[in-house]
Formats: sequence, C-alpha cells, structure tokens
Amino acid sequence: METLFSEEISRSGFLKFLFKSAALSAVLIPAASSCGGEAVPNLKGLSANQYRAFRSLQDVFLSGNPIENFDLGVAADQYIYGHPYPIETESTLQILAFLPTSTLVSLALDFSFTPLASLSKENREKRLLSWKNSSLSLKRGAYNIMRQLSFFLISKEKSYQQLLGYEG
Repeated sequence: METLFSEEISRSGFLKFLFKSAALSAVLIPAASSCGGEAVPNLKGLSANQYRAFRSLQDVFLSGNPIENFDLGVAADQYIYGHPYPIETESTLQILAFLPTSTLVSLALDFSFTPLASLSKENREKRLLSWKNSSLSLKRGAYNIMRQLSFFLISKEKSYQQLLGYEG
C-alpha cells in the first residue's frame, strides 16, 4: 500500500486522471451533475446537460447580446452536428460542455460541490472571473477557450454578421 502513495504523479497524469474520473462520474451519477431547470429544445447530438452548459456560458459571456432569440446551446449543436458527420473536434467540444456541469471538476478546481452551470448568474460570473485571473494555467485556459468558443458561435450567425455590416 505504501508504494501506491509514495510515487510522484506528474501534473499531466493527474489532469488525465481527473478528467477520466469526471467522465466516469458523469456516466455513473448523472443526477449529481444535472443542472435542471429550463426546457431543452430538439437537438441533433448534444445531451440536455451539454445544452445547459452552453446556455450557462451564454448568460455570462454573451450578456447584452444584440441578437434576439440567440441560443448558444442550439448554435453549438448545429456547429458540431449540423453536418452529415460530426466535426473532428466533437470530443473536445463535448469536454468543454462537460466542464461547467461536472461536480467533480467543480470540486477539483474550485473546492465546491456546486457545478458552475448550477450557480446563479452572479456567482457564475465571479467563479469564471476567478478562473480568468487564476494562477493555474488550466483554469485560465478553460476560461479563454469557453469564452472564445462562445464568441465564435455567435459570430457564425447570419443576423450577427448582418448587424456588423457583412452581407457576404
């Protein structure tokens, strides 16, 4: 038993273990990572939790969005599954959708049993801002990727492009 705990674990090894454990917990305990609440529209491939994760990001990153009826969850679903075959980065985007809804990720990164997507909008903003300014590059990277993906998905909308004066 001593040899199991006496070995050093690399940072990347720990992160791989963390994400695998989080994925396993989402499969074994789906109710624990559920964000509940709003109705989920008809989706081509995203699960209800993944949809709610993107919606929770929309509330923070796209607050004040000038496009009426824009839905980041539906936009993500269309981007990933709106083709005859899912895009090559499907698994990466699913991991990004998993981060805000996972209790295990929340516990590991923020020492909280409440997933990001289950927090109020104000508390979600506070937590994401703490990620933005964190000393951990993992948190800063997750923040930046989720923010950039949110802006990318809204920039693909025709009405947003027209609002900016792009008619092509």
